Amino acid sequence: MRRALGLILLALGVFAVAGSVLLPTYVYPKLAKVPLDQDSTSVLEGTASKVLAVTDKGTGPVTEIRENAKLTATARVQANFARPEMREGTDYAVWLLAVQVKDDLDGTVVSASKRQVCFDRRTSEGYDPRGDADPKCTRESSYVTQLKDKADKDGEKPPEQNIYQAQPGLNFKFPFGTEQQDYQVYDDNTGKAVTAKFTGTEEVNGIETYKFVQNIPDTKLETKSVPGSLVGAADSSIDADLYYRGINTMWVEPVTGVQVKQQQQQHQELRPATGNPTVVFDGTLAYNAKTIAQMVDQINENKGKLQFLSSTGPLWLGIGGGVLIVVAGYLLLRRRPAAPPAPPRRRREPVGAGR
Repeated sequence: MRRALGLILLALGVFAVAGSVLLPTYVYPKLAKVPLDQDSTSVLEGTASKVLAVTDKGTGPVTEIRENAKLTATARVQANFARPEMREGTDYAVWLLAVQVKDDLDGTVVSASKRQVCFDRRTSEGYDPRGDADPKCTRESSYVTQLKDKADKDGEKPPEQNIYQAQPGLNFKFPFGTEQQDYQVYDDNTGKAVTAKFTGTEEVNGIETYKFVQNIPDTKLETKSVPGSLVGAADSSIDADLYYRGINTMWVEPVTGVQVKQQQQQHQELRPATGNPTVVFDGTLAYNAKTIAQMVDQINENKGKLQFLSSTGPLWLGIGGGVLIVVAGYLLLRRRPAAPPAPPRRRREPVGAGR
């Protein structure tokens, strides 16, 4: 009985120790991926001391600089299952991000952008082929949507066109198991990966986060043809360079890599060849309370599972397995105690003997 119990405990101990090794090295990498199916919306709110608005009340587009405007930015992320990368078991996903910023006063759209990116489901890195002989993502799976320079007809909005380009750096989130180090994060405005520096830890809505700050220096984005009146010129239209700088701050829960909170400070101005620059945007937007609560719910749903696979599970399995192996060894190797000597047998004498 003791030997049978020892063998059972030994088998359980070996199984537990093997599990403590396999959970973080094999199971965790297989399961720590963002889901293919994605349809989420986040909202940022804030104010702009100056913002460019273009309206059309039936007499043609009118350009104006609004001051002290309250703005709401809505960002929707959707999975694109039409792309070949979106198959079961894949390490890459293709998501589409559409952002629209409105003036709360009258609902005027002051800016809008759209881009699609193929990225690594584990690291959140946007795929950059860099001459790969066997690219993981097709060229058409990553693009940025821009307006053409001219409309097809006068008075109409210029049509959209997709510019196919890689979007390197982190996209949508930070990697699982985010560390206290600097990361390259994709910046929508410059179309480049810019360093986000780790600056410390901070608690947000009861969640311990790592704080990262991304400083984008003064950068020329493009040269645009704008109304002369917008930049103080007498000409009906004039070419001006659009410059941008900003500070993006991200509060990241390290186990899941989810951005609990995000804040964007941006400054854009038009600089003509002569004359003073004209500020077309200067403001700060941040996640609203509802979006932060949604991020916290997402973290609470997944953090425990990831921690079990990567740390707590292996720890307890390793300890438990070790204890079981020690107990099994004791039962199997312990010598049985010697049997006590048998009592002397009494000699039976026939009846009547000795008479």
